[in-house]
Amino acid sequence: MINQSLLIFSVIIIYEFIRYVQLIIIVKSNLKIYQKILKLFKYKNVSDFRKEKLILNYSKMLLLVSIKIIGILISIFVFMIILNLLSNSYFNLVISVLGIIELSVIFLIYHLIRKKFYAKL
Repeated sequence: MINQSLLIFSVIIIYEFIRYVQLIIIVKSNLKIYQKILKLFKYKNVSDFRKEKLILNYSKMLLLVSIKIIGILISIFVFMIILNLLSNSYFNLVISVLGIIELSVIFLIYHLIRKKFYAKL
């Protein structure tokens, strides 16, 4: 029972954390940078010097955005490790098939409740 309580608690905290740090927007910006790099290779009439300069700038932006994503994922993983210290079988529940199903159901229910609650505000 404590594992299910921890699972509900962790889903809510992780969901709100992802919304707070705007992970979806960060991932979309990462994909946009990849698209810009791929478009740059398609251009034939752009000089090599200009391409080198743009690739360097895109690479710097891509590195910073990727570090943000990795930092967010590490934060979530550290949070789950801390919860695993409270209950030794928590991590086993999360990576099991039943745990993933429970996690998905809790996530969807919380998302729908949150959506209805904030629609009234």
